[in-house]
Formats: sequence, structure tokens, C-alpha cells
Amino acid sequence: MIPEDSRLYNREEKLNYVIKKLKLSTKEISQKLEISSGLVSQIQNPFNGKLRKIHIYAISNAYHIPMAIFEDETINSKEMIDSVLKQASFKIFEKDYQTLNRLIGKWYLYSYPSNPNLSEVWSTETHIYDDFTVLDAHRNRGRIYIGKKQSLIIKESNNSKNITTTIFDNDRITYGNFPFSRIAKSNSFNREILSFGFFSKRQIDKTEAKEILGKIEKVQLQMDYSVIDRVSGSIEMKG
Repeated sequence: MIPEDSRLYNREEKLNYVIKKLKLSTKEISQKLEISSGLVSQIQNPFNGKLRKIHIYAISNAYHIPMAIFEDETINSKEMIDSVLKQASFKIFEKDYQTLNRLIGKWYLYSYPSNPNLSEVWSTETHIYDDFTVLDAHRNRGRIYIGKKQSLIIKESNNSKNITTTIFDNDRITYGNFPFSRIAKSNSFNREILSFGFFSKRQIDKTEAKEILGKIEKVQLQMDYSVIDRVSGSIEMKG
């Protein structure tokens, strides 16, 4: 049974509790939503009847508050809201527009190919857009996920449908070029490969790219596929 001092009877009471829990001020909400402080106060009072869904949507979106708190009638106590807020606060990736703005635009990604007979250096023109989507010159599409210190781009190959993951440090984006690590499957043998390369805002020639990358054996690792046989063998033995 829910203690009387913990029960919340309506959306206004829920909103009041969430605002108090997140230590939000009327002035702060007013400035962020571009509405008057008076209206912020009115929508918190159940006797005014001013709270509308549009207000809940706006506040929830602005402060990343789960809508379930207001829409689910079974969430009706301070303890339940505390639990929902705690779960929602654990996020690896955020809608970090400040970092995204430094990435929006055209980049050239340089690395060594898995098959040196194809090319000395790979140069892939890649566009990052303001909706967190990514598209390269080979029409491979993906999405960027921004973490607190590192970010990653996940792309699906237009032809093979294999996944490529590119990881980089956010604090290096400040400059016109920065390094990345990438896990993918090689087009030739469909085998996993770990490569290091770099983003560049300007298109550079292969000689300069090779000087930056260094020796291929230092920046590329192709998986020894005998490990798959050993893993498969260990599964069969246990079975």
C-alpha cells in the first residue's frame, strides 16, 4: 500500500514532484520553453486546470523526462517516479548537438584497404548530417551516436549488408583531422578487420595520407580465422 504522503493523485502533482526532484526553477523552465513564469506556475496548480498535454510534451522533451510518468496511471507515487527517473538517467549516448555541430559536413576518411592490390590508400568521402545520419560516397548509410567522451558511427554496407563501426574521441574533433579506429569485414574475404585511420576536412593526396598513416602492419589487424575453428571445437566438446 502506498503511504499517503507519497501518493500523487494527478498530473499536476506529478509535475510538481518531478520539477522539485530535478531541482528545476520556474524561471529556468520559463526561459527554456519561452513561456511566462506565470504560466509555469499556473500549470503546476491542479486547481487552475491549465496543464495540457502540450505543456507535458514540451517539459518532458526539454529535460528528457519519460512521458510514462504522466501517461501511466499506475505510476502514482514518489518512489515509482524516482525509479523511472533513475532508469532514464542511465544513458550512454545523448543528443549532443554541440559535438554534432563540429561534425556536420563533408569529411574524407583515410585508411589502408584490406587488399593492398585494390588501392594504396582508401579515401572515402563521407557526409554527416544534422539529424545524426551518415552517408558515404558508396551509398553506405548509418548513424552517429555521441557519448560523453567517445562517439561511434555505425554503417550498413549498401551491398553486403555487413556492419561497420567507427570509433573516435570527441575532444579530438576540434582539429581539421582526427584519428579513428574501425571494425569491419573486408570486401574480399568477408573477414573481420581492425583498422586505424583518420578523418580529414580537406582532400589530401595518397603520399601524404600514407605518411600520416605510417606502416600498414602498425595500423591494421586482420583476424586469424583459425580462432573460429577453435571456438567451434570448444562448443562441440562441451556439447
